[in-house]
Amino acid sequence: MLELYHWEPNGFFLKPLIALAEKGEPYTAHYFDPTSFEQFRSGFPISSEAGLHLEREGPVLVDGGTVIASSFFLLTYVAEAVAGPALLPQAAYDRYRVMAWGQKIALAVAGPVSTLGCARYLSPVLRARPSSALRAQLGAIEPLERRAAWAAVLEDDQDGAVAAARRRLATPLRQIETALTGARWLAGAEYSIADIDAFAMLAPLPALIPELVGQNSTPHIMEFLGRMRARPAVRAALALARTDHPEQAFVPGPESSRWG
Repeated sequence: MLELYHWEPNGFFLKPLIALAEKGEPYTAHYFDPTSFEQFRSGFPISSEAGLHLEREGPVLVDGGTVIASSFFLLTYVAEAVAGPALLPQAAYDRYRVMAWGQKIALAVAGPVSTLGCARYLSPVLRARPSSALRAQLGAIEPLERRAAWAAVLEDDQDGAVAAARRRLATPLRQIETALTGARWLAGAEYSIADIDAFAMLAPLPALIPELVGQNSTPHIMEFLGRMRARPAVRAALALARTDHPEQAFVPGPESSRWG
C-alpha cells in the first residue's frame, strides 16, 4: 500500500492529499510536523533525491520501498501509477501544457509564496522558541543549502524579502489570470494535476497579498479557487487538518534567488 508522509493540507503538502483523494485509492498516512524537524529523525524515509530536492521538507510518497519526493513529480506519479479517475489529459498538447504549468509554478510561484508564508507565519513561531536549542537544531540540518533556507526565516530583513516576493509574483499571476479568462482549467478542457498544483500554491495568496490576488484584481483566479474548493476531493483533503489554521502551515521552499 502507498504511504504518504505529510503535514497540514497547505502548499506542497496539500497537493498529494488532493490527488490521492481524487483517485480514491487507500493509502497509509503518516503525519509529521516539519517545523519540529521530525523529517530529520530516524525512520523518516529518505533517499539521495529526496534529501536534495528543492522543496526540501516534504511531502514524501513511498511505494514498495521507493521514495518519491518533489510535489509535482509526486502528482505525476499518482496520476500515472494509481488507479482511479484520470488526472492527465489524453491529448499530447494538453499534456505538454500540464508540464509547462508545473514548471512555471515551481520556478516562478512556489518560492515567492513560501517566502510570504514563512515571513507571516513561520518566522514568529521560530523566534518564540529558545534561541540556543533552535540554533542547534538548525546547525544540524544537511545539506548546507537546506540549513540556509531555514536560517533565512530568522533574518532581520523580512520586509525586503516580502517586497521582492510580491514583485516576483506579479508576472506569473497575470499569466495565470489570463489563462483562466474564459477557461475553467489551466491545461485544456479537462481538470488535471496542473489545477491541483496551481491551487495549492495560489490558495494562500488572497490572505497573504490581497492587493495582488482578490476579487477586483484577479477575478478569474478567485473563481478558479472557488471551483477547486467545491470539489469533493479538495474538501476531503482540507478536512485532514489537525490545527485550527492549516493555511498558516509553511516551511521554506525553493530559494527565490536561485530562480530570480
